[in-house]
Amino acid sequence: SSYQDKVKDPKGYEDPIPWPPLEGYIEKYQKPEDVDSITRAQQELNETKIILHKTIESVLERGEKIDNLVQKSDGLSASSKMFYQQAKKQNSCCVVM
Repeated sequence: SSYQDKVKDPKGYEDPIPWPPLEGYIEKYQKPEDVDSITRAQQELNETKIILHKTIESVLERGEKIDNLVQKSDGLSASSKMFYQQAKKQNSCCVVM
């Protein structure tokens, strides 16, 4: 049943008040963001804020992973230098012609 079927006359009569645009207006204003530009802009801002938060979190996680890789790279570099120096000492006793 439509909204008009449920509306009673102010005096209590069962006959609905005929006003055809009423159902259109009720349906139209069920979603305020479709009609009100400020509400729509606020909703878009909220969605953008959520996306930005997720992006920032991703960037921070990547930054942490990059820091870990740099630390591991530094460790490997130091280990390779030590290996080179020890190998040089070990091979210094032998003369290659």
